[in-house]
Amino acid sequence: MSFSYQSIVELARIPLNDEDKTRYSDTVLLSFANQGMLQILRRRPDLFIGEFNNLPDGERALDDVFPLPPICLQTVADYVTARAEMSDDEHVNSGRAALFMQLFGSEAQP
Repeated sequence: MSFSYQSIVELARIPLNDEDKTRYSDTVLLSFANQGMLQILRRRPDLFIGEFNNLPDGERALDDVFPLPPICLQTVADYVTARAEMSDDEHVNSGRAALFMQLFGSEAQP
């Protein structure tokens, strides 16, 4: 089963409690997903071996195929969640956002 960037957005909406899409638009969450993929490419370019036709460029659409193994979906979704929460209220959510960023950082390491 192949996954798309829409899969990342849907996973990120779960901890954000935004299944009805009232807090964050798909466009905003997709932009965070694109930025997360660029971060992964910067830190772990080896993950994209054989995916040269589908390298992250920061401009993927929701229906574009996710180029990494499915195990990486949650890592990118955690990044999206952290970015979304950091854009909310920096004081109320700062601890939770920091936790998600730590999670992303630990999963993106070799």
